[in-house]
Amino acid sequence: MGSPSGKPATFDAYYLADFRSLTWFAIRIGASSVDEAEDLVQDVMRTVLNQWAQIEAPHAYARAAVRREICRVRTRTTRRHDAEVRAAAQTLQQRSPFDEDTTTVLAMLRTLPPAQRAVLALTTDGYEPGEIAEITGQNTATVRSNLRHARQNLKRLMADTAGREFDGP
Repeated sequence: MGSPSGKPATFDAYYLADFRSLTWFAIRIGASSVDEAEDLVQDVMRTVLNQWAQIEAPHAYARAAVRREICRVRTRTTRRHDAEVRAAAQTLQQRSPFDEDTTTVLAMLRTLPPAQRAVLALTTDGYEPGEIAEITGQNTATVRSNLRHARQNLKRLMADTAGREFDGP
């Protein structure tokens, strides 16, 4: 499709021409839902409207603004998630008969979505994906997908934890 060249004559013309493609852009780069993408694009469009006279390339400006906002939301979400992991680990350490490593792993497991946590626990107990599908009432492919996502999430959490442990002052 490419970016349109030139600035439309009016903001209304720009809005009508770019809202849908800007929303899809937001979804492709990480908006978690259509509603989130549309809300984000509306906010950006409001800024574009307020700055219309100063903006020479509204298509590029809006995409850069959407990209910045998605990055800001991701950073906020990651920080919140990391804080939840730390809080869960502290809570477990205060009440746990386990050693520190076990407590940390249990805290990480508690941050997984319930479906991923259940599949991972059943796998650890020795069940195969087909058996887990029967137990949970899910499709075997869904079980495998949940298991893959659980492993990826745990790898990321472990890497984040290791990075904090080994980062110098």
